[in-house]
Amino acid sequence: MSHNVSSSISSRSESDFPALIGHPKGEHLNGLDDKAEVSVIIPCYKQAHYLAEAIGSVLTQTYFNYEIIVIDDGSPDDTAAVAAQYPVRYIYQENQGLSGARNTGIDNSRGQYLVFLDADDRLTPNALQVGIDCFHLHPKCAFVSGHHRYIKGDGSLLNEYPPEPIDQNYYLALLKRNYIGMHATVMYQRHIFDIVGGFDTSLLSCEDYDLYLRIARQFSICRHHQITAEYRWHDANMTSNASRMLATASTVLQSQQPYISNNPTYLRAYRSGLKFCRYYFAYHLLTRIYRSLISGRLKNSWTGLTQLFKYVPVWLSTLSLELQTSARLLLFSLKIEAPLVVSAEDSLATSSEAETVTGLDDSEKITKTLTSYES
Repeated sequence: MSHNVSSSISSRSESDFPALIGHPKGEHLNGLDDKAEVSVIIPCYKQAHYLAEAIGSVLTQTYFNYEIIVIDDGSPDDTAAVAAQYPVRYIYQENQGLSGARNTGIDNSRGQYLVFLDADDRLTPNALQVGIDCFHLHPKCAFVSGHHRYIKGDGSLLNEYPPEPIDQNYYLALLKRNYIGMHATVMYQRHIFDIVGGFDTSLLSCEDYDLYLRIARQFSICRHHQITAEYRWHDANMTSNASRMLATASTVLQSQQPYISNNPTYLRAYRSGLKFCRYYFAYHLLTRIYRSLISGRLKNSWTGLTQLFKYVPVWLSTLSLELQTSARLLLFSLKIEAPLVVSAEDSLATSSEAETVTGLDDSEKITKTLTSYES
């Protein structure tokens, strides 16, 4: 079945991506196989009660050439029993966290393309076909991404928003915010992981955002506007830990500094990204506290207030980074060489060969929406 995929790609030329195009294992990048296999990797930890829905959403795909790999990340629940009821490849490992589970899936995958589906989320029936169609239009892209909607814990529709316009320089757009929002909307070329590596296991969250930035900085990517996944909102979402999410998102953004430190356009986008993170997670935390208070859920209210006390120092630390970047930009405007902005903890592993990248003008304002930074 063919789908009309409306999409746009980075403005970089093919000559900008020699590592991907010339990769010895990447023949299919220049000649796609209509029957290419897609590996759908489903890590599961304490989400067995949702796992059947996740697997079912793959089994009902309109594109039929796929494999399902369930990674049981040392889950203490009935993950193994649920997986045994379906035609999946089941792999058990001692708990390594989400990044480690995804990396195990990559290592054991057979497909030319990879999709990562969290055990509590779902794919829409046309998700794989839309991704394949988009790759047919843009075979040089390292990954393609789409749009998603939100569902409640019981699987019913929560809300749906149209995709927002973003900068056509996708690396610049990702510095401003994680516009992709939901990882399951992304389909990767398998061989890109041979080049950039897997997910960073040192990150407790935002590991997908880190990967997007690492890839988009070097290779062409593509965005279409079709809904391909459903994100489930419930109390166990990673995004409920606002202080951890902000700290990790800040760390991920800071990891790009060696590549953007001498480019004012990218520094402005980086500063916008820090600001977006600060207000985005604060908004969700305060909203959660307010709703708990008005509904009389005192225990949840107290949990939220405790998180708020933890959030404030991280908020201030991120604000400090933002102000340092503003000072650096001021020095640029005065044509004075400025030192590289680093965090007080100096915890980032910087590249030995920093590169300078160029991009479009920073004209997009930060928009506070509910479509970014889910993990």
